Amino acid sequence: MKASEFIGMKVLDKEAHEIGKVAELSIELEKCMVDKIFISVGGALNKKYFAVGEDDIYVIGDYVQLKLDKEGVEQKIRLDKLKDFTPKGNHFTDILGKAVLTQEGLEIGKISDMVIDSKGCLIHNIIMATGNTFTKKHLMISDNDIISIGDYVILKLTKEDVEAKIID
Repeated sequence: MKASEFIGMKVLDKEAHEIGKVAELSIELEKCMVDKIFISVGGALNKKYFAVGEDDIYVIGDYVQLKLDKEGVEQKIRLDKLKDFTPKGNHFTDILGKAVLTQEGLEIGKISDMVIDSKGCLIHNIIMATGNTFTKKHLMISDNDIISIGDYVILKLTKEDVEAKIID
C-alpha cells in the first residue's frame, strides 16, 4: 500500500466505531519502518491528535482497526499539533520531495511516495519521481539500493542503473 493512500484512511476502535482518520505517519528511515500512526479526531475547530504503534493495531484493510476500545482511545495522549510528537524530519510529509542522488552525486529526482507493508509497518520501497512535469517517470527504490538518508537520499546506484529501473 502506498503511504499517500494510507493517509486519510478511516480509523475504527475495537467495537467498530469510527474514531478518526490517519493524519500522518512517523517514519524511521534507518530501520525502514513506520514507527507511529497519527490519528486526528474531532472537527476542524477542535481537532486533536494521538499516536498509535504497531501493538495498538488489530488490522489494516480498507480501514484501520485498533485493538483499543473507546476508553482506551480516550486515554491516549491528545495533542493539538502533530509536530509535538516527533522531531522535524521524521514525518512522511517531511520526506516527500527529498532529493535523491546517485553514488556519483548526481541529482536524479525526488521522493514522491513510499510502499508500506501494512502487516509489519515496514517500508519496502521508496517511489521516486524523475524528469520534469511533462516527462515525469517513476522509479521504485528498495532499501537495499540506499547508502544513506539525511538531507538527501544517496543511492548505491549509478545514473545508468537508475535509468534501467525507471518505470512509466
